[in-house]
Amino acid sequence: MRIQTDGLIPEIPESLDEDVSSLAEVGIAADVGTTTVAVNVWSLATRKLLATVAEKNSQMRYGFDVIKRITFATRPPLTGSSQVVESGPSALHYAIVAQLEKMFSQAMVQASKKAARGIRLEVSKIVITGNTTMLSFVCAFPVDSLAVAPFTPPSHFGFVSSWHEVRTGQVNEKCSPLDLPTPEILHLFSSSVINKNTSVYFPPCIGAFIGADTVCAMLSAGFSALDGEKYTAFEYPLDVPLLLTDIGTNTEIALYIPSTDSKKSKILCTSAAAGPAFEAANISCGMSSVDGAIDKVFYDGNLECSVIGGGCAKGICGSGLISAGAVLYKNNFIDSSGVIQKSISKLGDGTNCIQLTPAVYLSQSDIRNMQLAKSAVFTGVSYMIERSPSLPVLCLAGSFGSNLDMQEASAIGLIPSSLEKRCVSLGNAALAGASALLFSKTLRNKALALAKNSIQINLAAVPDFQQRYLSSIDFKSH
Repeated sequence: MRIQTDGLIPEIPESLDEDVSSLAEVGIAADVGTTTVAVNVWSLATRKLLATVAEKNSQMRYGFDVIKRITFATRPPLTGSSQVVESGPSALHYAIVAQLEKMFSQAMVQASKKAARGIRLEVSKIVITGNTTMLSFVCAFPVDSLAVAPFTPPSHFGFVSSWHEVRTGQVNEKCSPLDLPTPEILHLFSSSVINKNTSVYFPPCIGAFIGADTVCAMLSAGFSALDGEKYTAFEYPLDVPLLLTDIGTNTEIALYIPSTDSKKSKILCTSAAAGPAFEAANISCGMSSVDGAIDKVFYDGNLECSVIGGGCAKGICGSGLISAGAVLYKNNFIDSSGVIQKSISKLGDGTNCIQLTPAVYLSQSDIRNMQLAKSAVFTGVSYMIERSPSLPVLCLAGSFGSNLDMQEASAIGLIPSSLEKRCVSLGNAALAGASALLFSKTLRNKALALAKNSIQINLAAVPDFQQRYLSSIDFKSH
């Protein structure tokens, strides 16, 4: 599976108050995403990356997206059945903690191969980032408040705990009561490569839908913390606005507005519910970015597809969906409203589709789902651009955004055409930011300041939001 693990590490300030580490000490940074989990192991003394492990989030069996998992976690206990069923909070917590344990072990095996002879590596600190819901599952916090308005997070994080407290769901008094661990989980804990007293830092979240992953990405993008002169010694001065976007099921958007002679700098942030189309979850032949997935579509008299790993296509991933949309619209297979115009095939229920390969097609419903997703992103991005004093630089974070063809994204109206040539790819900015937090207490204070000084905007409360959203559904460059 192609999971983005590379990212732009922010400037790490040198300070006399930082810990001095031995060659044996390593730190682990983890990005717990809704779809994927990525882990880095770093030498704390040399600041060199020793190992990387990435895989699908094992919680996906309880729901592909955040909403389904919250629903699973808040389900009432089953009654009238003799079957022993694990409670929702326990299932989600132990699933991700067990996965982290296994990934930490795999990563440490890789890292040990790069250690100098005679040195036994030891994990002395861990940083775990992710969106607010994912971190709540890691810490076993109740997520009931994330299911209903006003969507209050159970915690804004920004604290240190121990690995033992994290994996047993005893971080603080907010934790949900959990079922007893299974024998398999107990064995996994007892054979852990992580000392139970190892410190675990959770970066701060801004709100229910703008999590620690966004704050870590802000660090990578170079956002200023807006706290006077406190951090300016190592920050580069910003004189142009930055628009940070991580496109996904829930698209987080943050705008940094630099200061002027008359106004102070500020950070605005929001989120857009794009749905799972870019993860190919509600697409007929949708699949992850693995071997067999179409990731690019071409047209030269005939439709041609690029397939990850070569061979026959088994399905289509998110980047392939955007590419298909752009190519089909440009060559009049579909009109601006998304209606299929030519090369029409029929599904078993009589509805229209376009056959990309003998095994992969796009239905009329798939095209509509893509339109709804891209409209949500475009509406959020364009609204934030209007808040900017000048045209910002677009900083794309995350796997999907980092592999996006900007010309195709602009052609279908996913991003404004004005930003097509003003894009910077940050890769996995969340993991990169989390990695930097292993090395610097100053950066941890900056992360807290970024979260504290960010102003949240609720797009749904914008008076003309619905009109903006509906007017952006058609395929066209805006």
